[in-house]
Amino acid sequence: MDAVTVRIAPGEIVGLLGHNGAGKSTLFNVVSGALPATRGDMRIDGALAPTRPTPSEMAARGITVIHQEPALAPNLSVLDNLFLGQEHLLAKGSRHDLAREALARAGATHLDPKRMVGSLGLGERQLVDLARGMVRGDMRVLMLDEPTAALGRAETESLHALIRDLAAQGVSVVYVSHRLPDILDVCNRILILRAGKLEVDGPASDFDGSRLARALAPDVEFEAFDHRQVDEAPRFALEGAFSAIEARPGEVVGLFGMAAGRQFELLEQLFGLHGRYSFGMDGSPTTVSSPSTAMRRGIHLVPADREQDGLVSGASAVDTVFLPWYRKLPGRGAWISRDTGDAAYKRARSELNILGPDGNAPIDEFSGGNRQKHLIARWTFVDGPSVLLLAQPTQGVDVGARVDIARAVRAIAADGAAVLVASAEADEISLLCDRAYVVYGERIAPVSRSTKFGGDLVSTLLDISETTQKGPAS
Repeated sequence: MDAVTVRIAPGEIVGLLGHNGAGKSTLFNVVSGALPATRGDMRIDGALAPTRPTPSEMAARGITVIHQEPALAPNLSVLDNLFLGQEHLLAKGSRHDLAREALARAGATHLDPKRMVGSLGLGERQLVDLARGMVRGDMRVLMLDEPTAALGRAETESLHALIRDLAAQGVSVVYVSHRLPDILDVCNRILILRAGKLEVDGPASDFDGSRLARALAPDVEFEAFDHRQVDEAPRFALEGAFSAIEARPGEVVGLFGMAAGRQFELLEQLFGLHGRYSFGMDGSPTTVSSPSTAMRRGIHLVPADREQDGLVSGASAVDTVFLPWYRKLPGRGAWISRDTGDAAYKRARSELNILGPDGNAPIDEFSGGNRQKHLIARWTFVDGPSVLLLAQPTQGVDVGARVDIARAVRAIAADGAAVLVASAEADEISLLCDRAYVVYGERIAPVSRSTKFGGDLVSTLLDISETTQKGPAS
């Protein structure tokens, strides 16, 4: 950070934006006490904070930070995580009563306090992390890092309602997100960091989506991607409940639904993560029973939760890309040796516009968007896929990285792959896909591109969900 001075009033909801690496996480870590400030000072309600505070000291002063990757213990229950390191709060009441009250305030009444955190999805873990802050009670500042990255529309609206309620009680809110519509929906002031400096500080009412994108990334060349209709025979066609779904070589097809919906389960089935799964591929019956059998057929998956399901903490950036390809797969010619990995990594890095330290650095040292690009490079660069499965590929990345990823996806399709994108974000489907299916439980509806493609997706999902809840027509 470089001489950033920010004052946030009680009840103010401030959107903090910037490219990956702009300094947002550094600012969060300094305010929370996770990193010491090298100069300057910090005041809370006019009182000077300690020069080198600990996270516990800042939490005691009412600072609550919800990180993009919640720091929870997966082998403990929701209940145990809520009180981990906060056992002194038990004098206020029973654990179960306090837990249910905190979960209710966080909009997570559906979560069983006895459930193991390791079984939760990313969005649910974020809600548990938020409820941890609720348990402490005296919240003065709430700092949210990509809180809606794994949430669908309904869950996002509930979270925004909670944020407005907290702000009305005098809580100052700092909201980091790459989802610009979310920023404009809930924030009343916008700050933009660039290379550690504060470049923009103004009311949210001065911006719409386009102006905000330009202010955030003035050097990014925005382009309208060429979405097209492909007339070739299907690369794959599904059976059973999803029999209406097919995708052709050169086509990017979306699966849109609720957060944690069936569209994500389908991608996992195609990659063999749930045992045997049969479908048609290039006109012939195909069965996958494990990720290795899927890979032998050229089916590659970029998972939604990159930190838990895709990356190995501590591994180098080079190994992150080439880990599956250090051995030769039966039936596939693609593999790479450690001797050739460095040169190949440089080419992948150039094509995907990966920024950050060199390839020998741990993948943890890269920003979220650049970690995501490493995963995309893993499944596209060494061995061109026949079918590429992408689960929310632009989740939690900035505007520039979204454009880089979109270009890469279009290039992969142009090389002859059939691409399937599962998402709970209509904007993501609109950016990437030629056409889409809306998925709600066992119900499926195709949606063709139009000038209001995103709105068509949302309205179709609402229609299907309402029909499902009412039951079949008599």
